[in-house]
Amino acid sequence: MDALFSCRNCVHNCGQSLSIGSGTGFCLQHDSVIQEPERTTCKYLHRKDLPHFVVDEGIREHAAEFAGFPRLVTLDTKEPIERLQYSERFHWERKTFDPVVHAIAQYYKVGPRWVLISAFAGGVDGRRSLTHSSLVRHYMDRCGTWTSSYRLVLGLLQEIDVQPLFSPAALIPDGTSAEALTEQALWDVVFVRLSAVQEYGWHAGLESLMWASDSVNGGLAEMDWPRLQQELARLREPWVGLIIDHAKKHDAFFPPFEPDYSEENERSK
Repeated sequence: MDALFSCRNCVHNCGQSLSIGSGTGFCLQHDSVIQEPERTTCKYLHRKDLPHFVVDEGIREHAAEFAGFPRLVTLDTKEPIERLQYSERFHWERKTFDPVVHAIAQYYKVGPRWVLISAFAGGVDGRRSLTHSSLVRHYMDRCGTWTSSYRLVLGLLQEIDVQPLFSPAALIPDGTSAEALTEQALWDVVFVRLSAVQEYGWHAGLESLMWASDSVNGGLAEMDWPRLQQELARLREPWVGLIIDHAKKHDAFFPPFEPDYSEENERSK
């Protein structure tokens, strides 16, 4: 249970999950390297496995427990952790360079942010798929508005039913078979993708997307990927149409005058 409240299961640490991405992580909330993600947390935790409004009570309890710490803290002993700036040179010299972590660490150097997020879209690599969905959710969380996110969610929906593939190096050994590890990693990606759609529904006030998990209840409830994949493929275009129609209704679908959709601008409103 503790692992669910660690940085491994936090949207702001985009490139890792409970089953994916060994080594250090990187927190976008604190702009810091995370040396032991499974033992690290903070009061801003945003769980990957479920949409925030579903687990709001548990997240608020966690935030209250760690309210006295402004930044990262150890999950078990509650010792403050100082922010650690990312250094590309450090990782090359120690042969620990991770291209996914490196790309995420450039997030605040790229403007607009959606450029980097979009660069992760459209692939079948499982870790990049996890990162893409997490980045979309981080962006929505920071902006707090659907108008700045609908294009990112439309892009994510194009791969909602794509089966992610994993190299052995992307998975975290836990003593089980390679097949079991891959299965666990698959569901990590499935849940973070579906939660992104649901959180968009929450921001946009679209109940059918908020409770998208109910629409795929058969394959999801039984953890049956082939069945769920078919259900997601069937629902993809209706969901895309719903988002586009909603955006058009509110004059937000590629308006003639494009607003400033930077995170900083959205959060200042």
